[in-house]
Amino acid sequence: MPEQVKELMPNLVGAVGCRPKVPTTAQIDRVRLAPITAGFRPLAELSIRIAGRRGLSAGASDEGQCKGVLLDVAELWELYVLAALRRAWPGMDVAHGTRGANHRPLLRNDRGVPLGILKPDAIVGRGGQIVAIVDAKYKRLWPSAWNPAPQREDMYQLVAYMTRYGDPRNITQGVLVYPFDRGYPIASPAETRRSLAFERA
Repeated sequence: MPEQVKELMPNLVGAVGCRPKVPTTAQIDRVRLAPITAGFRPLAELSIRIAGRRGLSAGASDEGQCKGVLLDVAELWELYVLAALRRAWPGMDVAHGTRGANHRPLLRNDRGVPLGILKPDAIVGRGGQIVAIVDAKYKRLWPSAWNPAPQREDMYQLVAYMTRYGDPRNITQGVLVYPFDRGYPIASPAETRRSLAFERA
């Protein structure tokens, strides 16, 4: 759990107990909300549906409105890749580059002010030495007319990560991680080519 949730949980459990009953929609409607918290009422209604194992209905209201949930699947893919790395390399230090690592700037101006903070998805190391920079991409690796995979900006991004986080005395691996595409039974052209090794000059 994030630190903020760890701080809030004892207060929540103290207020409602360990096994509270899910409130009804009528009970939620009777709660007086301040103007700053009134916007959370639909979230409370959704939480009731989820706690009751009902989820969302697919219908629309008489006013022509429908409800839905927008999920950041790219963020979920990133978290999945982190968990997979930690499971695959139990003896290595796998840090979440966007949250749990010391961020490094791409450049600095003449006054030393950092420009363009770099935040790779995962940094893998051991004993303070970085051995791999991993960037999760929730994209298709198969090329198309509008998607020459892997995309050039993704490779530029990975090279920038390796330049700032890589160790010039040792080879640091740069890895782009894509989800498996069940629509293609064979490997993509990018996977069948020889791997490219980038070294710091």
